[in-house]
Amino acid sequence: MDVRIGTTVDGQPAGFDTNSNRPLLLIGDVGRGKTTLARYLTRWWLADTARHAHIFAQGPTEWSDLVEDPEYPDNLTRPLGGTCRRGTCLVVVDDIDLKDDDWLNLLPLGTARVILTSYGGNRLIERPLLGRDITCLGLIRPEHADAVETAALDGQGRLDWPLDTVPVVPDARGPMDRPCHRWQAPARSPMAVSR
Repeated sequence: MDVRIGTTVDGQPAGFDTNSNRPLLLIGDVGRGKTTLARYLTRWWLADTARHAHIFAQGPTEWSDLVEDPEYPDNLTRPLGGTCRRGTCLVVVDDIDLKDDDWLNLLPLGTARVILTSYGGNRLIERPLLGRDITCLGLIRPEHADAVETAALDGQGRLDWPLDTVPVVPDARGPMDRPCHRWQAPARSPMAVSR
């Protein structure tokens, strides 16, 4: 099923195909909605209780309301997904910019659903990850567009994004999709602040 996340600059719907093992890479500047969209897609995925998610994020408390044990990326030290039942696993890595290519090889790219986020730029260009069959969506906000985003809205693309990145204006999301802050984390969460 294709879950809609926004609209391309030429007015076509853009989404995440949950029936495909093709990884989704969300690219964008700070505040463009990478984490919010990844949370929205994770919430949609977990609505089916037969499914589960593995979350790796620099700010794991932002995810603690969705999964019981979101982890720091450094906690992934061996290949992931080998024990997961086919079609039930989603892996989300919020901010791949700080991880090297060897670490990315631990992800079940091509065998499970994977959502990655990145700021783009030189840390992303020419990485082996982009040589795979991957969907790259560049998030832009027309109401706060700078000169570079305005050019992307005009169909010119961005030099700091991979060549085949599709510019997308994300749909508005509700407060449940925005990152959870540590003071909002469920009490059962080991990352929750105890008072």
